[in-house]
Amino acid sequence: MRWGMLLGSLALALLIGVWALQVPSPRPTTAPAVAFSAERAMTNVRAMAARPHPVGSADHARVQGYLFERMATLGLNPALQAGAMSPDAVARLQRWGGDPAAVGNQAVNIVGVLPGRDPDAAAVVMMAHYDSAWGSPGAADDAAGVAAILESVRALKARGTFDRTLVVLITDAEELNLDGARIFFSEHPLRDRVGAVVNLEARGGGGRAMMFETGRGNAETIDLFARIAGRADGGVTSNALSIFVYENMPNGTDFTIPRNRGIAGLNFAFIGRPALYHTPEATPDNLDIGALQHIGSQALEATEALLSAEALP
Repeated sequence: MRWGMLLGSLALALLIGVWALQVPSPRPTTAPAVAFSAERAMTNVRAMAARPHPVGSADHARVQGYLFERMATLGLNPALQAGAMSPDAVARLQRWGGDPAAVGNQAVNIVGVLPGRDPDAAAVVMMAHYDSAWGSPGAADDAAGVAAILESVRALKARGTFDRTLVVLITDAEELNLDGARIFFSEHPLRDRVGAVVNLEARGGGGRAMMFETGRGNAETIDLFARIAGRADGGVTSNALSIFVYENMPNGTDFTIPRNRGIAGLNFAFIGRPALYHTPEATPDNLDIGALQHIGSQALEATEALLSAEALP
């Protein structure tokens, strides 16, 4: 009897493990305008992750300029927000072989706004970072997150207008010390209007995207997350193991900053193919495009739900 239970448990664990790797099929470029298409998003991934683009590099400046133009095309009226890098960030960049002086010891965020109908309503932020780790093209971490946001903004505009304002925050220097997020939530004029954040990250090269962290109003946030389950391609995913692993890792994500300030939100990431994390092999060709479809679809539906919510968590 005990052997049967053990074998049954092992079989169930195997099935769960296999399911955790199953991602939805990427939607093509011909998908409806209101839908998230990973194939459309891949255009931006390929442009960003053609080469490594850590802070202070020529390719970092190239990616910044590219994203500024893409956000302008989307009607987000982007602006650059510069702020002083922390001593820890400067030290880490120097250890990597970078030159902080090349960027004036500053991190530079790209901030865009999609105005809502109600200027007094709390705003929603979609956030991902555009700097890569040193020596890595960063297709997953975090070009995929940035590309997913741009594609989500395009789809949201096709769906109509919302009461709440959407702030698109493409942060800098996440790989150094979360400096871009710190600078925005400490210094930007919009910081006090933010009511919720959707952050996109990656700690691998594929697999199902999981929602692994929330902020203030956890119960209400989880309720909202559950309501989008039927609308997101591939459904939604969250499990206790991923949360436990994240909470016991020494480094956080950009979402750590608003979470510590008591702001509600959802933090998404895919963690499959961990051997690709922060390596030269993290190229667009090696990115699991189904993972991009999964994280982007969840982010789109979660953001629309927040923008449409009568009250935020």
